[in-house]
Amino acid sequence: MYSLNELETFIAIVENKGIHAAASVQQVSPATVSLRLSKLEKALSTVLVFRDSRKFGLSPAGEVFYQRVGDILEALRDAEYQIGARGSSVSGILRVTMPPWVFSKFVMPKLMEFEQSYPDLKLDFLINDQFVNVVEDKQDVAIRVGKLADSGLLARKLANNSRLLCAAPEYLARAGHPRSIDDLAAHRWVVLPWQRQLKIQEGEHSRTLNVNARFTVSNSDNMTQAVLAGHGLGIKSYIAVKDELARGQLVEVLPEALADNDAPVWFLKPQNSLTTRKTEAFYDFMKGLFA
Repeated sequence: MYSLNELETFIAIVENKGIHAAASVQQVSPATVSLRLSKLEKALSTVLVFRDSRKFGLSPAGEVFYQRVGDILEALRDAEYQIGARGSSVSGILRVTMPPWVFSKFVMPKLMEFEQSYPDLKLDFLINDQFVNVVEDKQDVAIRVGKLADSGLLARKLANNSRLLCAAPEYLARAGHPRSIDDLAAHRWVVLPWQRQLKIQEGEHSRTLNVNARFTVSNSDNMTQAVLAGHGLGIKSYIAVKDELARGQLVEVLPEALADNDAPVWFLKPQNSLTTRKTEAFYDFMKGLFA
């Protein structure tokens, strides 16, 4: 049978990407770390870690074991905290993926307060507008915007939100203000890769409109900057640009044009993950940002 020390050492090896780094974190010798790993692998009758002097990697069995054991150890630490046996309430690594505009507009301005509240917690952010597979990419939490597919993820709503069409006043002065759905096709657009087609609402019916993309950009923050600079019309989340709209830097056009414009902000985590204090602490933090 394996011990708690061996499990914690295995997690340290994975999260620090090697035996020597894990030894430094655990304040033991590399030989002790290697011995603990060998004993764990012997008890499980499988190889968890491929290692030599030049490279390190998890075996398929190691990948699965790491995902499950990490959650279990977090839950165990939380249980110890609940009964007063552990001094620090939140520790370990929290892996979070979210769109760039959520990170820059909401998270970064308040992140120092969160870090100061949980000094033993390490944060690993994957900031990406593209779809991230939470399970395959080993993310503890995902923040997503829009309607959710039946993904098997546990979802809690952080905020109501909608999408809108907007442009800079300078662009509209130069290109004209669209007055009808048909006018949209004649305008230049700045889009994310998946926004080259619009689903437009016309009365009780909807139709698809191909847009004339002046350029396509893969980052939502950069896309907002391009719209602000007057390069064309854009599709944005209301809460992403509400300040710019209030200041008159952006103007909404054809307010009822977009079909299916509902785009809530969601807090997601894997269906089979355990509830831990680090994920709940981050949920409370995110909920507060959108209050």
